[in-house]
Amino acid sequence: MEQYVDCSLCSIEPKGKAARCRRCSGMLTGRERLMHEIREARGWKYIATMLSAIAPGLGQFFGSRIFTGIIFGTLIPLGLGLLYVTWGGFSYSHFFVIGAAIFVLIVASADAWFGPTSPKAPCQKACPASLPIPDYLQLIANQDLEQGYSLIRTRLPLVGTIGRICPHPCEDRCFRGIDGEPISINGCKRYLADMRAMRLEKGSELPPPLPLLEDGPKVAIIGSGPAGLSCAFYLSVLGAKVEVFDSDEEPGGRLISTIPDFRLPKEIIRTEIEDLKARGVTFRSGECVGPGGTSVGRIFDEFDATFLSIGAPQSIKLGIEGEEAFTDFQDFLRVSKSEKPPKINGNVAIIGGGNAAVDASRTALRCGAKQVHLLYRRDMDQMPARTDELEAAMREGVKVHFLINPTRAILEDGVLKGLEVVDMQLGLVDSSGRPKPVKREGSERVMPFELVIPCLGQTVASTIFDDPALARLTRHKDGRVKVSTSTLRTSISGLYAGGDTVRGALTAVAAIADGRKAALAIFADIAPRKVRAPLRRQVMVRVPYGGHQESAKAKMRERMHSKPLSIRISGFQEVEEGFNHAQASTEASRCLQCHREL
Repeated sequence: MEQYVDCSLCSIEPKGKAARCRRCSGMLTGRERLMHEIREARGWKYIATMLSAIAPGLGQFFGSRIFTGIIFGTLIPLGLGLLYVTWGGFSYSHFFVIGAAIFVLIVASADAWFGPTSPKAPCQKACPASLPIPDYLQLIANQDLEQGYSLIRTRLPLVGTIGRICPHPCEDRCFRGIDGEPISINGCKRYLADMRAMRLEKGSELPPPLPLLEDGPKVAIIGSGPAGLSCAFYLSVLGAKVEVFDSDEEPGGRLISTIPDFRLPKEIIRTEIEDLKARGVTFRSGECVGPGGTSVGRIFDEFDATFLSIGAPQSIKLGIEGEEAFTDFQDFLRVSKSEKPPKINGNVAIIGGGNAAVDASRTALRCGAKQVHLLYRRDMDQMPARTDELEAAMREGVKVHFLINPTRAILEDGVLKGLEVVDMQLGLVDSSGRPKPVKREGSERVMPFELVIPCLGQTVASTIFDDPALARLTRHKDGRVKVSTSTLRTSISGLYAGGDTVRGALTAVAAIADGRKAALAIFADIAPRKVRAPLRRQVMVRVPYGGHQESAKAKMRERMHSKPLSIRISGFQEVEEGFNHAQASTEASRCLQCHREL
């Protein structure tokens, strides 16, 4: 992110690529950017708000918003002057003047807290990481690819990874989808990562990252999943010394252990982890934390702060008779990513409706299964899996059964022979906001299967919580760790938590957002004297935007090329091939830039 030169450290967030102003070079480091963000969140807002509560306008002057400060600063003196001129004794009408003064104080304080705001596009609001999507789309359209990649890294360090696996809720909110097809935002993000990887393969050299602070704080991160990697990245940018503990031999968490190579090749996440190592992050892989390994108390003693991001490692059980004969989906996906994937003979049943269930279905096909049946107890509209991934699985040959639920396993001499299933029908809406599936009486039947893999999600269950140092840790009934929503602090001083450990098993991009939030909170708490805010720009000179030229073709999105079906299921090579230059430029140019001010 150090290569992004379009400064956003001013009172008004820039949109698109801004020209350098007279007050600063525009070449601000990623460290300065993050420190400014910390100062905004922790210091400047509080001071400005308190000053405006004392005297309207003072907070605005403190924030270098002179004109706004003059407006607020003159309101109460003008009111007092009017009161003095018209004074003829106290009357009930003076309560109106008092109320107006209080109203001015409230409005001035609120203005000092929130400050000037620029409109955000609906796609950016929908993004868990709050990526400046229209800005990097404009940079792609302008062929400024290195800047686009660096801009994304200001909020999302694993660009190549998320560009392949993100469920892209941003595309559901794209205005292009109102009259046409939404922009392939995630495809454009992946394109930037692919182009950067191509430049590096050709020998392009990048400026070295900023050195760590000599007297910087030491932070331990337990778990190397998306939240842990994100926290490590932004702490290293700030200059902290980071060590990442993980019980697995290779860092990456579920990104590298369970997501199939045909969606996320291992080389992608490995390259991004190597970038972290180049920044000075130390990985202590194969080192278990908790009972039987390194004690949490020892980590507390050796480090200034600790970030807990162990994910949700425990698979949820189905809870039916004979399920001891079933195969854990995480174990199945982990083994399938080894050098010798398992060979499957016969029919396979995958139970569930999430992305993991679809991944397991497509993986079973590639392992040689005769038939793969995906069983889901609701209908397709309530299925949480990505629609494009489900459609890809069906094209590859996965048979999907909706409104069906297993009731017990059929075993003969301890060997799995099939499943007893029952048809379901949708009833009243339950606590999840979806219609509750209800059993249809008399619909029981047996389906023959040689392998059954339940994919019902994961829970936050780990032996690390048995460590005496975590005895005071407050958790929810389902095992998730309770934290402050703004800082991700836990009930134990110096301990922070994020990702699936806090949210439950959700998306990698949401976990990455937690890691970034935690990194800024940790640095602000343990190294407040290191936070030095750079000079802020007040006047922004923006690159003119000529507007979007509408056409019938612009309503349709570009189609990403994929490998032929016959090649897909014969191995684990990546299915989607990404955009080429022309496709990415055309797709990015479809953006309406709806965040721009009129």
